[in-house]
Amino acid sequence: MLKRLVVLAMVPMALLPPTLFMHAQTASTNASGGAQSHNKWNNVPPPNRSAYANKKSAPAPRRDLSGIWDGLTEGGTQAKGALEYPAVLKDHPADELGGQPDESRIPRQLPYTAAGLAALKTHRVTVGVRAVDPSSTNDPVHICDPEGFPAMDLHEFKIIHLVQTTNQVIMINQFNSRARTIWTDGRELPNPKDVEPRWYGYSTGRWVDDYTFVVETVGMDERTWLDHAGRPHSDELKVEERFHRVDSDRLELTLTIDDPKFYTQPWIALNKFVLHRLPDDFDRMELFCAPSENAAYNDFVSDPVSNVTPQK
Repeated sequence: MLKRLVVLAMVPMALLPPTLFMHAQTASTNASGGAQSHNKWNNVPPPNRSAYANKKSAPAPRRDLSGIWDGLTEGGTQAKGALEYPAVLKDHPADELGGQPDESRIPRQLPYTAAGLAALKTHRVTVGVRAVDPSSTNDPVHICDPEGFPAMDLHEFKIIHLVQTTNQVIMINQFNSRARTIWTDGRELPNPKDVEPRWYGYSTGRWVDDYTFVVETVGMDERTWLDHAGRPHSDELKVEERFHRVDSDRLELTLTIDDPKFYTQPWIALNKFVLHRLPDDFDRMELFCAPSENAAYNDFVSDPVSNVTPQK
């Protein structure tokens, strides 16, 4: 299912194979409020902001993040890189302008160190100004590796389910159905040098006031990328997520990257990104990277086309 969603962004509808075409039709029908919008299973969120416009909301509950939240409506897909730093040209956002050696032509450039820039150039991406042919990518997600954190927030940030317990906040992401544990029992973050790296790192959270919850995460596996544009990170990466509950139906997320080995200063990848609360009976779709579907996807889009003129 994961690859099906990727294909929809890359291939014209008429070129989709039958299974992908049927999936696209179903998603489109549900999202547009058609005949299947009443279905309680495999829901998709509203397709635009009008569904939330002028919605009256109750005051925010104190110290409570629980609920199912929609990040897709406000741009959570982030297909060309972290929302605040997309890897596109101002006047030409299309993928066709790939092939650039670096990001020096984009309007908002990240503060890379020399080591960070060198690491960026080793990541062969399929989107943005540095895009290569899909057959040449080394994106770890394309071989069904976990996208990791903070890519969990910086790509395909569609639907998340936040579950609060006495000692934890559990974040379940629709994309790949990945779950993170954020500990709230007062423990200190580990020293990354003393623990095994994890795809999603080690996270602790605390309330700084009744409506603001701050999460810090360290110990992320260096094989992961920060976002879909291939931004790299080192073993010194530390991420801060700041969740602010605006009211009963809105949650704002600000995410800051701090990696002194690869970036000369911290940078904000999401700035008060709005998540909208969905009904409690909203049913998340399955979006897994299944090896069998991954193989079919690779056969479909990753087989390089020869540019050699056949001999007559």
